Amino acid sequence: MERWSNVSNEDIRSGKYVFRDIFDVYDYLHIKSGWSFGWYAAPNFEIMQLEANRLVAAPMPMSPLFRGQNLFHSPSYPSLYRKEMSELDLIERDIKFEDFKTILDKNPEIKDLKDNGLVVNYTGLAQHYGIDTNIMDLTNSFGVAAFFATTYYDLITNCYIPIPWSITKGVIYFMPTGGLLSNFDRNRKDYILPIGMEALARPGEQRAYGAELRKGEDFNAICPIRFFFWQNPQASKKCYDYFDEGKLLSPYDPMAEKIREMSKYRMYGEDSLQKVIHSSKYDVSYEFAKKALEERGCHFYSTSPFKYTDSELEYIINNYHKKYPGSFPDSHRE
Repeated sequence: MERWSNVSNEDIRSGKYVFRDIFDVYDYLHIKSGWSFGWYAAPNFEIMQLEANRLVAAPMPMSPLFRGQNLFHSPSYPSLYRKEMSELDLIERDIKFEDFKTILDKNPEIKDLKDNGLVVNYTGLAQHYGIDTNIMDLTNSFGVAAFFATTYYDLITNCYIPIPWSITKGVIYFMPTGGLLSNFDRNRKDYILPIGMEALARPGEQRAYGAELRKGEDFNAICPIRFFFWQNPQASKKCYDYFDEGKLLSPYDPMAEKIREMSKYRMYGEDSLQKVIHSSKYDVSYEFAKKALEERGCHFYSTSPFKYTDSELEYIINNYHKKYPGSFPDSHRE
């Protein structure tokens, strides 16, 4: 008898049927549904023009797309909307985002993009470095989704760890058409764009796409096809080892450490605070905001103290020269 002959699509999509483990989900998509994608999407990127002055190295293929979570949440919101944030919370988040942009603008490839009049997707990049955004991560790689569905992030060790228990359910979201139906239309709630291989390594390694949600929009409504599975220590360890304990998906990147230190010590640039206050989003003065944030434990300097070092810039330049010979001139060094 066929392995899933008595399993209906309705039961699977409603969550009534729970697969034995993450690999059972993969087998089902191949055997029952006939999808031919591999476990891990090979490094394949195509330069696309999304809109005027906006290019991106999009991970190929563009469909299907996946999202993996080690637990199911209902409703499912992006990090920016998962908790109630006071005005000061939002101001501090925006300062962190502005500091991220300040640091990133010194990256040689980002400078090259901007010098050529192209738009940089700061929000899409920031999502991969622990800054709260309105974006839900997606990937064209089942394996990448499986890794994040079978691990959890440990704050103490600052790394992902395979789930060692079998009493909870993980979930794989499945979007057969990817972002193709969104037509890159910002008026649609399912606005999905490739983040891909820009100047930072992690989005490229994770074959990243992102769904931009407005406040109150539930990702579960945007992507109703999902597969629940039982966590399994052996399967979790296998996914963990496949990506070299997560190192393949989170390669060395100077930016990651800077954002961690920024968040830990809450050290920000006064120039970023000025930009946030002058953005007209907040009806408070610079002096009030600075004093209130300092009373909450923030520290301010004239500009962000977390800059690329000379050795880090050398690493970035050498790395990109290897990937794309002549992609930007050495004159970017400062």
